[in-house]
Amino acid sequence: MAKLLTPEDIHALIHLLGDDDVWVKEQARSTLRAAGDAAVPYLEEASSVSDEIAIRGESDMLLEDIHVDEIEREWVDLQATVEGEALEEGAFLLERMILPRCAPRIESARAELRELAAGAREAVPEHGPLEERVEALRRYLHETCGFHGNTEDYYDPENSFLSSVLIRRTGIPITLALVYLTIGRRIGVPLVGIGMPMHFLIGFRLGGSYRYLDPFFGGREVSRGECLLLLERAGFEPAEQYLRSAPVVGILERMARNLTVIYQNSARERELRLARRFVTLLTGEVT
Repeated sequence: MAKLLTPEDIHALIHLLGDDDVWVKEQARSTLRAAGDAAVPYLEEASSVSDEIAIRGESDMLLEDIHVDEIEREWVDLQATVEGEALEEGAFLLERMILPRCAPRIESARAELRELAAGAREAVPEHGPLEERVEALRRYLHETCGFHGNTEDYYDPENSFLSSVLIRRTGIPITLALVYLTIGRRIGVPLVGIGMPMHFLIGFRLGGSYRYLDPFFGGREVSRGECLLLLERAGFEPAEQYLRSAPVVGILERMARNLTVIYQNSARERELRLARRFVTLLTGEVT
């Protein structure tokens, strides 16, 4: 069993983060990182008040590493849950990865989801043809609740965070699709995400084939032929592979990669680094 570090131990290790000996510094880093939450208050203090620039910088990076380690552990646990829950919680993990202090608004979003699902149970028939149930859900989300595509500020990073979309009622195709998926799961309406390049869609299976809805434009139905034409116009091969159900990891990866583009274009280095680390967490790919 690893030795529990005392406050004096942690202060001494933080001091060693400024050591000229690389091996000593790395040993201190490794021990503090393994200490996890126990080291966080001391690292936060050092990152803001230490007289040594090197210690402030090393403390900042360690705080980030400890934060990422926690997110990674939670992602590993999530993979044992059902697919829909893993997607919803994975979206919140992405948000927490990039915005470590967002817990209060995520709790507000969870409450919002409960209220939306309660309203959907009233608005959507429990039984009946799937097509009619999906249409009832569409009307509820767009016409009653006011969810809509953010055409005025499409590249606002808030459009990529589920909690913000739930509270503001606006987002981009993939996060609006996530609203459909999370509410549909709660009320028993079987929907899937369709990872079409450039424009994420919602799908539901009817008679052996998929029907497609565009959550960004009021949930309007999009024909298969229209989807293939949109692919061709965007420079993609009009292939069926783009019109299939997207896996959980694929959806979360796409959300994270969207954010990497936004943060790169706006020169927000810390957020960019964390979005890339989330992609690595999901795929193993170092970006």
